Formats: sequence, C-alpha cells, structure tokens
Amino acid sequence: MAKDMGISTRQLRGRRFRRVMHGVFIDHRVPDSLPVRTRSALLVSPGGGTASHLTAACLWAANAQRTGHIHLSYRQFGSSTRHEIKIHRFTYPLDTSSRHGIQVTSPGMTFMHLAVVLDLVQLTAFGDMLVKRKVITPDELIGYALAWSHHGAHLGSLAASYVRGRVDSVPESNLRMLLVLAGLPEPTVNFPILRPNGEERYRLDLAYPEIMLAIEYDGRWHDDPEQAAKDEVRRSWLRRQGWTVIVVKASDLYENADLTVERIAAELSARGILLGPRRHDYQRYFGPVLASEDDPFWGPSQA
Repeated sequence: MAKDMGISTRQLRGRRFRRVMHGVFIDHRVPDSLPVRTRSALLVSPGGGTASHLTAACLWAANAQRTGHIHLSYRQFGSSTRHEIKIHRFTYPLDTSSRHGIQVTSPGMTFMHLAVVLDLVQLTAFGDMLVKRKVITPDELIGYALAWSHHGAHLGSLAASYVRGRVDSVPESNLRMLLVLAGLPEPTVNFPILRPNGEERYRLDLAYPEIMLAIEYDGRWHDDPEQAAKDEVRRSWLRRQGWTVIVVKASDLYENADLTVERIAAELSARGILLGPRRHDYQRYFGPVLASEDDPFWGPSQA
C-alpha cells in the first residue's frame, strides 16, 4: 500500500511514521489506540474478520478487561500466525455492528462470547458498563442471553439477570455483587438525593433508602486531599439528614470481603431488616485468594 502511495521503505522507517505492528505503519501524529491496533490487525489478516471477544469488549466499553491480543472472529475460515492476533472461528453467523468505524460483534454477542472467558462477577460488571454506554438495555441483554443457544448460555443468562442501569464503575458493580452473592438484600444503584426543586444534589453509589443506609465505594482517587475534603462535606451533610454512610475501600472489597459482608449485615439487622441465611457464593470471587499467573486476568486489573 505504501509503495502504491509513493512512500518508500526508507520514508516508512523515518520520523514521519511509526510502526503499529510488523509490516504496518501509521503517521507518527496519530496516537496509539485500540481502534488503530484493531485496524492494523484487520489489514494483515484474512478478509471478512470481525473484532470480537475482549477486543470488542474494550471497543464497546473502554474500561473492560484488557488483553495482549487483538481478537478477530470468522465464520468458519480464518487463520493468522501473528502473535498479536487471536483468531476465533464459528459455525454460526456473527451478529455484527460498527464501532469506531470497525466491524465488531454486537454488544449482546460480545457479552455472550465472554461468558466462556469471564466469571460471573466480571461478566456482570461488563454488562453494567455496556448499559452505561447506552449500547444495550438490561432488558435487551436478558432477551439476547435467553435466546442464546451456544456455549456460555447458562452463565450469560445468570449474569444478564444481575445487570443494572445507572452503574458508574466496575468496583460499584463488584460491591453490589458481593452483597447479593452473600444473600443480603440488593441495594438500589446510584440512589439520587434531590434538592427541594427536584434537582439532583447527590448520588449514592448503593443505598437502602427505606432505612437511610448508604454504601459508598472509595477508590484510590478518593485519597487525594482535595477529594477527601469534598467527600467529608458531602457525608457530613448526609449524616445530618439522618443517613448512615458506610465507606468501602478496595481492601475491604477484595481482601476483607467477609468482614465487609458482616459489617453491612449488622447495620441492616440493627435497622430491622430481616436477613435470610448467609450465602457464601461470594467467596469464589472475593477474599484473600492468591491469583495465579496462568489466570488471563491475573494482576491489579481485578480491582
């Protein structure tokens, strides 16, 4: 292509261009991005490829699970020897959409493909992010999952039933799933606190509004002194209005899940909420379990 455009090999290897992958170059002013890498992979792969799996997930929701490969899917045929590219072949038609000008598997199909890659909590969080991006609704996702007749149907349907609207972040999804999988009542997501004129004043990550109990997740950016001061003003106001605010940090969610569950259960019981038997399903996904380097999602990205 470069030769046809009158660009010499020497020019390609000069300062005007940078290499995206072996044999593929781009103007040096174009920043590195997943769409750029995906287009590059499609250029050096058999025609008819569709971005799929974790690549499609990141194209639909930028904060989805990451991978070192570009995942491309084909209807029956397609292969590549490049280490950067992971090829998937299917006997059934691919449900495709366009994202950033790239042919990708639709949000619903991407979700169901990942049902054989992600666990229940990860898949639910991804579904929440798809809904946040407004590329699919919870009802549409449930319908897609129930109609799915291929691998991942059971987990996909279960995860889709837990997907909610108004979720702002993956940790918020995970915190909600911790409580649900422990057998506690499901909290309301991003409950709005309104001003007298009806405008939204604050939004609570998770809440049991009937007993005025709020649960908020504080990520690392809340450690910033300026943000911490804003948080304290906000929470002091809420407490004056009668709210109890429980703050959950990353270590509470991912390392000390048992203590977090008991802490929140105690607050619910103290306010007259009758709790059923405690479930321990959450311990498969939360708690002091050492990750394996063989796990494709090993590392800090879990939090």
